[in-house]
Amino acid sequence: MSTPANGPTIIEAVVDRPAHGGESIALLDGRVILVRGAIPGERVRIALDDAEAKLWRGEAVEILDPSPHRIEPVCDAAEAGAGCCDLGFVDPAHAAVLKKDVLLDALRRIGRFDAGSLPEPAVTALGPATGWRTRVRLGVDGEGRAGLRKRKSRELVTGAGCAQNVAGLTTGLGEAGAVPAGGELHVVRDADGARHVLHVIGKGRKRRVTQVEGEPTAVERAAGREFAVPVDGFWQAHSAAADHYVSRIGELLPAVPGGRAWDLYGGVGVFAAALAELVGDDGKVSSVESFAMAAKVGRAALSDLPVEFRTSRVETAVGKLGHSVDLVVLDPPRTGAGAQTVRAIAAAHPKRVLHIGCDPATFARDALTWSDNGYRIESLEVVDAFPGTHHLETLAVLAPAR
Repeated sequence: MSTPANGPTIIEAVVDRPAHGGESIALLDGRVILVRGAIPGERVRIALDDAEAKLWRGEAVEILDPSPHRIEPVCDAAEAGAGCCDLGFVDPAHAAVLKKDVLLDALRRIGRFDAGSLPEPAVTALGPATGWRTRVRLGVDGEGRAGLRKRKSRELVTGAGCAQNVAGLTTGLGEAGAVPAGGELHVVRDADGARHVLHVIGKGRKRRVTQVEGEPTAVERAAGREFAVPVDGFWQAHSAAADHYVSRIGELLPAVPGGRAWDLYGGVGVFAAALAELVGDDGKVSSVESFAMAAKVGRAALSDLPVEFRTSRVETAVGKLGHSVDLVVLDPPRTGAGAQTVRAIAAAHPKRVLHIGCDPATFARDALTWSDNGYRIESLEVVDAFPGTHHLETLAVLAPAR
């Protein structure tokens, strides 16, 4: 350990394993250090954020023994300090494997699952690994320049492109006067290649919206269907994600002709369409989403299918959907579904559940609740739908334990 007179404390350690949030864990004399910018197996020099802190955190400032999976970062925005491509230095195929390790660790520590009770997760790294993001939300400064925020900061990085973005997604938006000052910018490059830019400032009754470019809705397509999605609505960020999830629903869940299915946190109904294929014309799918505009979009796109749309919070709606259901797909936000919602779904005794989790910790908590309510994890898939970042998606099929 060294402590320069006018700099951070520097330590040397070998990185042991990945941690959630884009960091890795190193050990030094039994002490845990959370390290940014390092890959498990590397020996690195670490500049500590605060040598007096109980939990040491720091940045890898010198790679003494580099991993064979280390690559040259290509994100200009991250190089300028933006909190976007925090794993841009890791080969995408290896990053997906590290994310599998993060998920399994969360399931063991938080979900209390032992290794023998869990299926080996499949790992899918969605391509392309760069130029995949079709939707982004940016901050806007007082001079009308849009940009990504720095890591754990409100400060913006403007004029530097992110490697995640599809070509032309943010071109010109970082220049002074490009958009109204302050607030946020929603930017979409839709399925037809058209760009749509929506400026939003304020909240509630004080919310003001300005269409800077394009239309208020963007054309999106999945599994051969077209959806007119609001620019500030939800659609999968990765250009290949929606089709991948739809295909997996058809592969992982059984057909139940004439059955009942629930699509929870359903957005505009992309997954509801896949469920409708499984229950057939004599079945019924209920899609629940709190964003009111989603139901209007879904009804227009799925008018030929046996799908009903309900605008409600899922935890409120589940108890009113009926006492039995055959198939359930739920795609909750990063905060997870929560124990109340999982218990309510389990009480309807679905034959199969596909739970899509976008945070390993909250998914692990939900998985524990599923286990406590009589369901086992039948299969797991880690989907790297956010290449270059620490984020991951989990696809878990749950079935009655007995």
